[in-house]
Amino acid sequence: MMRRSQTLGRYVVGLRPTVRHVSVLRPSVAAICVLGAACVFGSRPPSPLRGYRLVIEGRDSLSDYLAAALADRGFTVRRRLKGGSAPAAALVTFTYRELGPSPITWFNVRLADTRSGAIVAAVSAPLDSLGATERVRARSLADSLAARLSHPETTPP
Repeated sequence: MMRRSQTLGRYVVGLRPTVRHVSVLRPSVAAICVLGAACVFGSRPPSPLRGYRLVIEGRDSLSDYLAAALADRGFTVRRRLKGGSAPAAALVTFTYRELGPSPITWFNVRLADTRSGAIVAAVSAPLDSLGATERVRARSLADSLAARLSHPETTPP
């Protein structure tokens, strides 16, 4: 039996009003759940390197391993600087040796914006804590950079 009813200014053929309200309610509840989850889980600030290409021009073995390790972690790595492309951050590495009775050699990595020179990310670690081989050191540095960039430090205004 076909019924014709008028509810909220709409004509619906063959549906009871309770069935119609449940079918309208389900998509709205699903949308509210998805938006709620997005608010809870998507509240981190974006990475400071979003949109950057990492430039590693060095041709030593540590630079090669570091380029491969960063590429494995999802970064876009270029081996030479190319003008007119997307923003780029150049990798700068250096060591520093403290003075004193028990000197520690620190290995430092800086990612600097190639246009402004601003430091975008930095990692410093004692050289002997990074590992024995250059491949292990590169992986440790890439892990440290990835961890630092996934949870960027915020400075108060």
